[in-house]
Amino acid sequence: MLELSKEKVLKNLRTFVVELKHPMKSNYFREGVLIKGDYGWAEFAPFANHSIEHSTRWLQSAIEMAWTDLVKPEINHIEVNALVVSLDFESIKNVILNSGCKTIKIKLSGDNLEKDKTLIQNLKQEFSFLKFRIDFNGSLDLPQAIKYADEFNSFNIEYFEQPCNNLDDLKQLKKKSKIKIAIDESFRLAPNCLDNSLLDQILDIADFLIVKPIPLGGIKRFKQLLAKVREDTKIVISGSMDTSIGLYLTALAQTLIPEQKRLVAGGGTGLMLKTDLVSETIVPQNGFIEVKKLAPNESLIVESSNRDLLINRISDCFDFGRERGWF
Repeated sequence: MLELSKEKVLKNLRTFVVELKHPMKSNYFREGVLIKGDYGWAEFAPFANHSIEHSTRWLQSAIEMAWTDLVKPEINHIEVNALVVSLDFESIKNVILNSGCKTIKIKLSGDNLEKDKTLIQNLKQEFSFLKFRIDFNGSLDLPQAIKYADEFNSFNIEYFEQPCNNLDDLKQLKKKSKIKIAIDESFRLAPNCLDNSLLDQILDIADFLIVKPIPLGGIKRFKQLLAKVREDTKIVISGSMDTSIGLYLTALAQTLIPEQKRLVAGGGTGLMLKTDLVSETIVPQNGFIEVKKLAPNESLIVESSNRDLLINRISDCFDFGRERGWF
């Protein structure tokens, strides 16, 4: 465990806000705190609705990134999927053409099955090679999920990501449809996501496990997870709507997965950023991003209007994590 004082961790802080091209959960921005340690910069940017326990895992990742000599990446570039939240066909088409990604993650809410189906049909017709990852963020009830699975079964769907909120519904969906299921929130938001009994329960249902290294608690915790999961577990590494500073941990974790088990990563989140903390946002080129640790361009940092709230939050998270020996 690192012997860092609270004063040292909170000494070189910069709050920030970056703009998004399209809203996520009605927000057009991401905000957080940059911290600077002996090994460079890291970011702390849990979402506003996250509990202090979950938010502290973000701080655990940031402290690890800023104050430890992380393992070196195994490779210099990783293949990633594109990410879209806008359901405008031309907008999605431009993302695919500009990024060169062969896999795309589309966030759907389940509000309009026919409209969603038409969109996927049109994209499949335009890009026959395209593989789809459909993320519902737990917005469907079981009957809706079954209907979506039946209607989407003929498309090149790699998986439905967290179609339902609870594991019982996901278990029933697995029995009643052929669609592959990826689990995110049921794993990531659990009080102790590395608990063996929870992992067994999840892996009995999940065809894919979505792993976001920053909310997990960093690279050390990620390695602990790799040691726990079953040999045949399909892990999809994913970003957590990070800036190009935090995205490094996502890319680094992806390189630590053995080549024969390495799937396309969810690392195309830079496509969502309208502004960033670096001069050149990390976005996919020909379907790949560079595994690169960056420092912010301080002239580009826009201070958050919620500075006091963010500073208080990171302070509270430090106390919470230190009491539990997380750092």
